[in-house]
Parts: sequence; C-alpha cells; structure tokens
Amino acid sequence: MTRMTPKIYKGLISLLLGLILPLLGPFFPGFAEFSGPPRNPSIITPFGEYTAFTPRGDIRRFAGETLYYDIDFLFFKKAASAEVKFYEYKGKYFASLSAETKGIVGFFTNYRKHYYKSSFDIVDKGRRVRTRKFERFVINGDIEERTVHFLDYINNKHFWFLFKSGELITSQKDPIPEGVVYDDILAVFYNFRNGVYGDLKKGKTYKIDTIPDLSMKNVTAYINTEKEQEQLRIDEDRPKKSELLLNVLIPKDVFKTQTGELIFWTSKHYIPMETTIKNFILLGDLHAKLARGAAGKLKR
Repeated sequence: MTRMTPKIYKGLISLLLGLILPLLGPFFPGFAEFSGPPRNPSIITPFGEYTAFTPRGDIRRFAGETLYYDIDFLFFKKAASAEVKFYEYKGKYFASLSAETKGIVGFFTNYRKHYYKSSFDIVDKGRRVRTRKFERFVINGDIEERTVHFLDYINNKHFWFLFKSGELITSQKDPIPEGVVYDDILAVFYNFRNGVYGDLKKGKTYKIDTIPDLSMKNVTAYINTEKEQEQLRIDEDRPKKSELLLNVLIPKDVFKTQTGELIFWTSKHYIPMETTIKNFILLGDLHAKLARGAAGKLKR
C-alpha cells in the first residue's frame, strides 16, 4: 500500500479543489474566483518592481494594481494609511485614492479622511485614461466636503459642484478649450507612468493640463538629474538604489496643502516608494512609504 506522503496529500487536495470549486461557482460566486490560473501572475516586490514589466502599452494592464502606504507625521509613525488602486467594474475603468488618520493623531484630527475617485474613458488606442468624472471627499468629524467634476468632451464643457454636509454650496459651468484634456491627479498618476506625456528622462520637466482651480491650471512634474538626485541622497543619508526623484506641483486644493508640492522617490518601474506631501494644512509635512503592493495584469 502506497504511503500517503505530504506531497501526495497536497496533490489530492488540489485535484479535488480543482474539480469541485468550478461546480460550486454558479451557486457560490465567490468560490469561482479561486479556480483556474491566477489572474495576475506578476507581483510587486518590496522594492516596488514588477516581476514582469513593460514601460508602455495598453493602460488597462494596470487594472488590479493596488498600492498601500503608511504615513508618518513628525515623530508619529503610521499616523495614517493610504491606498491607491486602479480597477475595472462592468467594463468601465476607475481609480481611487483613500487616506485617513488613525491612532492618537486620528483622535486629535477627528479621524480625518480623504477620498478621491476618477471615472475614466480609455482613449488613444488604449494608451491613455481620460477623466469623465472626478470626485473628492474630505471628511473631518461630522463635516463632509464633496467636490464633483464632470468633463464633457463632446460639448467641451466642464461642470463642477461643491457640497458641504450634503448641501449644494456652489456650482459652475466652464468651457474646455479645444484640444485640451484635463487630467485629474489620478489620471496623471497612471498616464505619466505609461509614458503618455513623453519618455521619462532625468532632467526633464512635464507640464500637464489638469482640472483648474483658483491656484493653478497645470500639474508640473520634474525628474531630477543624476547629480541633483545624488546630492539629496547624500543629504538624507539614503542608500543608493535604482530610483527616480520627482518634484511635483499640483493645485493646492486637491490635498488641502499650503503649496501643492510633492516629492517622490520612485522605483525603476515608476512606483512611488516614498512620498513627501509638503505643508499639509495643520499637520506640516507628511511622509508616506510603500507598505506593499498587489500587481495588475501583465499585458493587454
């Protein structure tokens, strides 16, 4: 009689699961997700690198990518957390960014929450996302501020609405200039990484049209030269890695900061490893570090 070794036992279990789970799928939809080959065979390493990576391609390959960050403030470690994800739902594509304070910092900030969501069209033969709706929520205790933007490129109109605690405070309709595309911050995040604004080169500046507010109408991103990057690395006593250093300027109202200035250290696969949000109102500089990431699709 053949001895049931752990290897044989695991093989039998895998075989049984492979036969049973697909049959249960119609009755228990959640089970079906575990059958068949993995949907996202690439993974994101602790160094912010994909095990399989293409610098350009169909932007829908990011679907399923989720990045998790821990945020430090002054001497408070992990005072907040953030999550950025790109996902598909019923054939439509979306991205979201959520962040909230926690612990003692959460207590003194009314457990402040920021939530941003973009609804996208896929354009330029799959290379680019174009925002059709952008929503921003800021929740501070019992007070909620919500801004909604609708971008109509058929009629070149931008509609926006501001709500406070559920009450409409103001609304406005503005023209979108002919040939201009307004990329919100999440659209910029994925389009930039897909080379939509040009090759990513050290020493290059990128000026990107964004949803305008009172402070500015563009996002500006600058990739530091090797010399500039090395100097900051020395100043921060930072180990040498294969990274890019970016200085980014966004409209101040997006994150409720005094300057709109962001500093990114990204991996060679353009995943932000460390981010400094400068001059956050009431909190000063916030420092975010990648905690982990879940990969999107390999190719499209």
